[in-house]
Amino acid sequence: MSECTCGKCAAQPALSAEAVALLERHHSFPGPYMFKVIGFEAPSYVDDVRRAVEGVLGPLGEEGQMRCRPSSGGKYVAVTLEVLVRDSGQVLAVYAALRGVSGVVALV
Repeated sequence: MSECTCGKCAAQPALSAEAVALLERHHSFPGPYMFKVIGFEAPSYVDDVRRAVEGVLGPLGEEGQMRCRPSSGGKYVAVTLEVLVRDSGQVLAVYAALRGVSGVVALV
């Protein structure tokens, strides 16, 4: 197997280290963290977001951890998750899982 020469792969560890540094500078771990996921309205979108997050963090407990709000035109849904995370690596893992959800247009 040959090594990738695209230029993006080599930058990935640096980006990850920078992201970890920013997260640790602005957040206390372990502690609460809020994810907002905006995507196209679809029958399984909200469940897919939940499954992606639970795949990293385990089952979501209380109902207040996840809220959904449709856009005024009904084309999009904003899912807000307020969860406890143990460290910056867990935050990055949740973002990676959410990037794999079909229909996601923005992660905040």
